[in-house]
Amino acid sequence: MDLPSPPSPDPLPISNDANSPYVPEISRETITDLVADMNRVGFGVLSGYLKPADLKDLRRFVETTVAAAGGESVVFFGEEAVAGTLLGKLPALPAFVNLLHQVYERGSGRAAPNQSLYQVLRCLKGKSGLKHAFYFHYDSYVVTALLPVIIPSRGKAGHLVMAPNWRPIRSSYLFNLFDKIILNNPATQFWLRHAFRSGLLKLKQIALVPGNLYFFWGYRTVHANEESDPNKIRSTALFHFGDPHAGSGLRRLTGRAKSRARVH
Repeated sequence: MDLPSPPSPDPLPISNDANSPYVPEISRETITDLVADMNRVGFGVLSGYLKPADLKDLRRFVETTVAAAGGESVVFFGEEAVAGTLLGKLPALPAFVNLLHQVYERGSGRAAPNQSLYQVLRCLKGKSGLKHAFYFHYDSYVVTALLPVIIPSRGKAGHLVMAPNWRPIRSSYLFNLFDKIILNNPATQFWLRHAFRSGLLKLKQIALVPGNLYFFWGYRTVHANEESDPNKIRSTALFHFGDPHAGSGLRRLTGRAKSRARVH
């Protein structure tokens, strides 16, 4: 789905912060089509979501961070870890937050919960980057929005691979926990990697384009990234919304997978 270019001249401000980045307002019709794609083929995409200048600033931040880490991987959790960057500002922009809320509501048929977004920035390179490849998992949140920042243009690019919508939203945290224990088992992980590489398991492969915004049902979808060239940076920002088990007493009791979304 191609997005319109930023309006000019004199675009209406999205917030009162003059330093806020530009993010487009997405129409109801486009969101309806996006959710339909997520249900039908497993993912939807908003092409050209970021302006080139904003993407360039993010690339510079990632490159500087990886260089400071000696050319190895760095992972940031939460908006405070990337404060001052575009990624730190996005969760405060109504246009961006409302987009994730509307995707959730149209996909689930329920009102968006009173939760904050949870985000991760992965900057992968070197041997440490290879450790992140082919780790198949479910997310803890219903909606996952993936924003590629840097993707290798040649060689192994670390494509997103997925088995879309393998499970429903579980009625309790206990059933969700069983799913994750089975999937995270080393034997299961070995079988999935072997079956995919040998062609026994057909997974959807998605070549990511920096600046696009990809959506999928992270809670329901088994997914991972392929290996990328260890000599090049592969960086993606992930935004999650809608933890269906945020209030689970069992979750608090076990201490597993503690909810990282704040309730407003």
